[in-house]
Amino acid sequence: MTFDNPKHFQLDEEDGGAEWAAIVPGGDGIVYLGPEKHPYTISLFHQLRCLDIIRQETIKDRQPDEGPSDLGRHCLNYIRQMVTCRGDLEIESFQFASHKNPIDQRGVYECKDWEAVYHEVEKNQAEYRGGV
Repeated sequence: MTFDNPKHFQLDEEDGGAEWAAIVPGGDGIVYLGPEKHPYTISLFHQLRCLDIIRQETIKDRQPDEGPSDLGRHCLNYIRQMVTCRGDLEIESFQFASHKNPIDQRGVYECKDWEAVYHEVEKNQAEYRGGV
């Protein structure tokens, strides 16, 4: 996979908000496990939801004395911890963010195939809600 700056997942566009909302199965990514059907989330989905919350905090109109929400603070710290714990050690060329394309498009990255995970989460959610 090569990385680029897509037209999708825009910061403050209506379509971007809808795309961010749809990236996590069922809108929350929660799975229900065991005989008691306890709720859990997969780290990937927690991270994606937190990125969307940080996106929303970034574009939110605030009063001058109003800070970020507790959820926004949680998400920023959670993403920081996940990047520190599981960060990619790939060497990337450096470009300033002001460049037209700050993401190195010459690199090819091998990404995980999450299709099976998405399928199983959606199946679990349907079973929990009585849809299967």
